Amino acid sequence: MSSLDSHTKKIQKQFNRQAKEYAQTNQAKDMRAMAGLVGLTKTNASSVTLDVACGPGRLTMAFANHAKQATGLDVTENLLDIGRAEAAKLEMDNIAFTYGSALNIPFDSKTFDTVSCRAAFHHFAAPGQVLKELARVLKPEGEIIIADILGNEKTTRAAHHDALEQLCDPTHVSCLSKTRFLTLFNETGLDVTSTRFGSMDYEVEQWLLHGGPNDAQKQEIRSRFKQSVVSDQTGLDAREENGVLKFTHQTAVFVLAHAATAKH
Repeated sequence: MSSLDSHTKKIQKQFNRQAKEYAQTNQAKDMRAMAGLVGLTKTNASSVTLDVACGPGRLTMAFANHAKQATGLDVTENLLDIGRAEAAKLEMDNIAFTYGSALNIPFDSKTFDTVSCRAAFHHFAAPGQVLKELARVLKPEGEIIIADILGNEKTTRAAHHDALEQLCDPTHVSCLSKTRFLTLFNETGLDVTSTRFGSMDYEVEQWLLHGGPNDAQKQEIRSRFKQSVVSDQTGLDAREENGVLKFTHQTAVFVLAHAATAKH
């Protein structure tokens, strides 16, 4: 079994176990934020869209509200089932949830007008391969939208940050820095047509719920955040406010097009 196959199985195990908890996190159910992402694209009533690593499918649903057909793709059946149930409850008939890997997307080339991938690139062991797959299934005039947390440009801080994430969620691989993202886009023949940078604030105790670490891991995570309050070794602006540990993720949204298309 290849390391990539092994990692995919790890993702399946983790998110099947944590599906309900993850689906209820603020970042997974913020439909206003999802609608904002759709608004950055040219999606319209004739669009066919694909949401890769869709999780519980809230972004897929946001696209379905504007598109002709929206498809969510994920390797975690428990998350797909949550998406299917919610879409059925809302009586959405232009949406489908499909099992499949981002490393080998089970659709023909040049199929989709818009391809999205949100909060997932930090889970990918081979982000370059995933990006190639996103580009492959994109129509020549289509666009890709990627939203994720950013890694620190300073290697030491990035390493401390990733170590914290991995303690909470073992499927975390690495947060890509802005520079790394831009390099991958260039290597894949994609041009950036627009960007949006921001931040997301968290309480540490609430953030722990998405990964489901054990008690010993929770204590270690709290300890590392407290150390970072003093040293900022993670670059996450760790802080205590009224006795509550908090931190901030830096975020990025990239809208991309095939290079030849973007130049016209």
